[in-house]
Amino acid sequence: MIQSLTISNFFSIREPLEVSFEASKDKHYGEDWIVQIGNVKLLKALFLYGANGSGKTNILLALDFLRSAIISVPNSIDMVFRFLPFAFDPEYQTKPTEFDLKFFIGEQRYRYQISLKPEIILSEELSQYQKANQSRRVFKREYSPEKDRNIVTFGPWLKLSSKDRQAIEDATTKNSSVISAYTTRNLYCEVLSTVRNYFKHQFFKLYDFANGDQEVANALKDDIRLKVILIELLKSFNSNIVDINIEEESKPIPEEARQLLLQMNQTKEDREVIENIKAFTKVTSHYIHQTPFGKFSLEDSLQSEGTRSFIRQLVLFYKAIKGNKLIALDEFGTGMQAKTQHLLLDFFLKFSKHSQLIVATQSLGFLDYPSMRRDAIDIVSKDETGQSQIDSETVRGIHWNIKLRKAYIDGKFKTIDPNEPEIDLEVERLKFESLIFDEV
Repeated sequence: MIQSLTISNFFSIREPLEVSFEASKDKHYGEDWIVQIGNVKLLKALFLYGANGSGKTNILLALDFLRSAIISVPNSIDMVFRFLPFAFDPEYQTKPTEFDLKFFIGEQRYRYQISLKPEIILSEELSQYQKANQSRRVFKREYSPEKDRNIVTFGPWLKLSSKDRQAIEDATTKNSSVISAYTTRNLYCEVLSTVRNYFKHQFFKLYDFANGDQEVANALKDDIRLKVILIELLKSFNSNIVDINIEEESKPIPEEARQLLLQMNQTKEDREVIENIKAFTKVTSHYIHQTPFGKFSLEDSLQSEGTRSFIRQLVLFYKAIKGNKLIALDEFGTGMQAKTQHLLLDFFLKFSKHSQLIVATQSLGFLDYPSMRRDAIDIVSKDETGQSQIDSETVRGIHWNIKLRKAYIDGKFKTIDPNEPEIDLEVERLKFESLIFDEV
């Protein structure tokens, strides 16, 4: 689980920006929101509110980028990291981008720090915390310009032979992390494997719903319990879906298509996956609707967009809960009624053990959630220089008996103007009509 992430010089983020999952001492709402590890209380969900272009999505992209930078094995030493430093200050074009992540794997606390430019990792360090907040180094990596190589030092307590330590250092190229270098060597270290598996399997990618129906069908195919849960929850908003059948269709992948996919994917990990795929399998969900005229089967593409959106997000939450994953969602809840949003959030909070959710949204529906915690809402905005900032205190300062939607509409979210956009198209009608219709 994430305790906090500090980001510097990444897209619209210039100065260090901290995203924290640490809960306040607010006791007005239930403990469904909280996971306690030792003396630290962590939020299961965090909502980022802000105007269009404020930088909410860039925070989610930072999480996704960090995961990729840690676990991806570059296909070549010339491969560069795909990100941009802060664009509106020339000084920052040459400065490194930095991430500082504090996180837990089970009960064990870690801290990972990395400093990099698009073409090179300058430094990185992983520490493990013991009792009384005493830390011990797992590894430290620094680039030596004089030697033009990376120097990796490991904690003396780590169970690695000098030969194994040297093998990892030799594999640590300018654009590969120590964790990804470790992955390429045929050796075992419990701590390094644990951390690698956390970032690979639990530190979830930024989720894209473009292929959501296929994800749903694959999940339902493998898990009968998920189907039962889904049908039960669909009934809660008067759906007539009473069953779900799954159909599979397999087609061989043409060699031309395989080669094109290999060219498009630069990492060694992705290329190995593509090379092992022999056929493309399409899995389709067919939803059985009960009506007075009988039962009728309709495939997923024929369901309403609202129903499909609910199903996709419920399946994602279910998988996250089962796997103790972190989910990052951009514009979660779009196109849903507030009660549907609340049902999904309620499902996640009640059944999550060590999974977490971070959401970028503008939906006012979540502000009506009966037990929404003030400390679970951060406000993202941009200052006059164009850099993103995060405000964790404003919403926490709103009295618990004031409804959050009203506070938002009354302008108490400060940097979010509830009256945007401010333009009267009736007043500007002639100007826009001439731009649309007049000959150039």
